Amino acid sequence: MAEYDVVLIHPPSFYDFRRDIRFPGPIDRTVPNYTPAFIMFPIGLISMGAYLQDNGFKVKIINLAEKMVTDKDFNVDNFLRGLNSKIYGVDLHWAVHSQGAVRVAEMCKGHHPDSKVVLGGLTATYFADELVSSFNFIDCVVRGEGEEPLLRLAENFEAPDVFHRTPNLTFLDGNGKVARTGSLKVFDSIDSLDFTRLDLVEPVDRTITSIFYGSKLWNIPICRGCPLSCATCGGSSYSYRRLMNRDTPAFRSPEKILEDLIILDGKKVNSVFLFQDPRLGGGKYVKRLFEALSGEKWSNITSIGFELFHPASRSFIRYLSRNRPADHIGLSISPESGLEPVRRIQGRDYSNDELLKTCRYCREYDIPLGVFYMIALGHESFETIRDTWKLWEKIYSVDKKSGRGHCIFQDFGPMIFLDPGSLAFDDPVRYGYKLRFKRFQDYYGAMSSPHWSQWISYETANLSRLDIAYMILESAEKLLEYKRNFDRITENEYRGEKLILDLDKVFTRKMDEIMKIEDERDRDSKIRELAEISKDPLLSQSYILTESE
Repeated sequence: MAEYDVVLIHPPSFYDFRRDIRFPGPIDRTVPNYTPAFIMFPIGLISMGAYLQDNGFKVKIINLAEKMVTDKDFNVDNFLRGLNSKIYGVDLHWAVHSQGAVRVAEMCKGHHPDSKVVLGGLTATYFADELVSSFNFIDCVVRGEGEEPLLRLAENFEAPDVFHRTPNLTFLDGNGKVARTGSLKVFDSIDSLDFTRLDLVEPVDRTITSIFYGSKLWNIPICRGCPLSCATCGGSSYSYRRLMNRDTPAFRSPEKILEDLIILDGKKVNSVFLFQDPRLGGGKYVKRLFEALSGEKWSNITSIGFELFHPASRSFIRYLSRNRPADHIGLSISPESGLEPVRRIQGRDYSNDELLKTCRYCREYDIPLGVFYMIALGHESFETIRDTWKLWEKIYSVDKKSGRGHCIFQDFGPMIFLDPGSLAFDDPVRYGYKLRFKRFQDYYGAMSSPHWSQWISYETANLSRLDIAYMILESAEKLLEYKRNFDRITENEYRGEKLILDLDKVFTRKMDEIMKIEDERDRDSKIRELAEISKDPLLSQSYILTESE
């Protein structure tokens, strides 16, 4: 196999997912395109890989998670042994990859002891000291934005003091003490970075292809960083300032975004999501962006999506409609909660009335809108969650009253992991949380548990871990009812999904009992029994009835 200077690896969320039994529950239903192994990789892997290659280094990005999902016979051990690189960089951006990232790093070091094994990403940055202290196969952590530090590491590789002369690194010095080098100034603009180099990634087809439509999807950032400080977000202004040494967002120029889309169109990408709200750049930025994009004719791109960080005015929605950059455009907004005080504490300071107006404007101008929520936020309770459910019904009613088909889509994500480095993680009491996981080892250890309810990293002022699990399942059931009532799903689809939710409620309770069994063989036997039950609808129905008596 070819020799590389740097191989960047995207791990699965948990390494042994093909062997060990896992019950991902609502996580599986929230991100079906990316599977519970979370095969989608951080876009920073692309920009780092391209930055290295453009500076003369031989680099490859391996989506190990996708390889493992798409080929059940794929031998990870043999594959990693066959890779030949001076540096192996494993991403630990999202906390859900805690177990998988560490396991893959260990295998890389075991097969290539003379190479450097590096971790990076938001989660790795937050827990950098603990990672290098706890796992001797992790040579260093690249803290913060990684393009330039990783380039310097590659340039300094042969130097005896390679770590000391490379910025943004955390490592153990010769005395076994944690050492840190200074942080570089971050990019003022991200125009110098390339986010389109999908050719560097192997494999990539499954990750960028919709399982529903077969179309190819990719994302381009409008900016890096954020001016908002939402309580639970690890990518907030607070988090970027503390972890990434970034005080203000760095934008991508409209002209550069146009170049990106031209390149992606040539790669036969069909749908592009421009993440971050373009309004963050101001009115002139929005005008430049849509003037640049709306005049282009695409051969393959049929849809372009945008984020809204706060409700939009009628004039803005009308402007989008008149300056459509593709045949189809779509918007998304995340109010998080239907209860305004909870939303305000979360960092989204707008009313339900403002949100509903945006829904009506999107209906008026026939622009699809996705509305997304999070369940079990700080200060929520089983009483207050009903306000969120009521808002779901109101929004579906707005859509139905238009009489022109479905345009507004709603869903929620179970938070499960409170982002390390977020405001709520660093000051939990203020935001209504209690941390169950405080150290990296807590996240790492939790991923060895088989059931998603045991991965929940926090409690709230009003909710225990099990309360959070049941609130998530009850909310999923309520949303399912609305989808049926508003003709979003058929009766058969409703019954099938309802069976899965009812079974998950029983499993949530049973799994806590099973995990208390001390005999490992007995415990594993009961877990496998639940797995077999979940595969058969008739067995599932019978089990639910038996356990409900």
